[in-house]
Amino acid sequence: MATRPWTAALFVSVVTLLSLVPVGLVRADDRTAFLIERLKSDDFRVRGQAALQLGRSNDDAAVTPLCGALADDSDFVRNAAAAGLKRLARPAALPCLRSRLAVESNDAAKTQIQQTIDALNAGASNGGGGGNGGGAAQNPNAKYYIALSKVTNNTGRPNPEIEAVIVRAIQDKLASLGNYQLAPTGETPDSARSVMAGRHMKGYYFSILVERFDYSGGNLKVKVKLAIFSYPGKDLRGEVPVSPVQSGVSPGDKSSEDNLMQLAAGHAVELFAQSFP
Repeated sequence: MATRPWTAALFVSVVTLLSLVPVGLVRADDRTAFLIERLKSDDFRVRGQAALQLGRSNDDAAVTPLCGALADDSDFVRNAAAAGLKRLARPAALPCLRSRLAVESNDAAKTQIQQTIDALNAGASNGGGGGNGGGAAQNPNAKYYIALSKVTNNTGRPNPEIEAVIVRAIQDKLASLGNYQLAPTGETPDSARSVMAGRHMKGYYFSILVERFDYSGGNLKVKVKLAIFSYPGKDLRGEVPVSPVQSGVSPGDKSSEDNLMQLAAGHAVELFAQSFP
């Protein structure tokens, strides 16, 4: 895919193929899946428009593909992905945005990524939820307060892709357990203590590691490890490693890698919930 410079006018002049689909006749999940497929097009204009439309979907499932699009070869698509994440307004995208910001070479895309980060941080500070990769709403029934580290990624795949999968899996599992509250991004220790004292919560910090994928023997093994610390003091309490295996997987199968990462991260949270609190 050739990289082409983008201009503001290009956003306006590109004729989106997506408009051919009657929006009112497509369920939200089907439309999201359709747009995600459009991100695989050979035409950078189609990919860029798909990214913009995903931003308007108001669908949590759009976070992961938009994070992946931040690594697209096209400056236009990367800018559109960042704009889409800003419109989507999910703080879960913050880790992949920060990772991309550190390596982005295009000035316009870099500006858009920073604007998106600023907007998501502002939303979190105004009560829109948060967490170091967490976008959960306030949970008045929470007993435990969870802060997440950035993901240590030893897989060889781009950080935005790995962070989006792992953090979302952890978020979803904590939400399903019902008695957890994610800490906002950038929270100070004093602020954390104040929140926890006021709501009588106990705090934990997850340090998240994903090891290199192991394809030996015709199988895929994915290892995700949570190092559990107290929070905000960060005294080590223990570790929860999980290593699921799938047979008959060829090297480079991203779909299987993502599925096993989701499984491992979710199970690690389950084990934490069973053992630590």
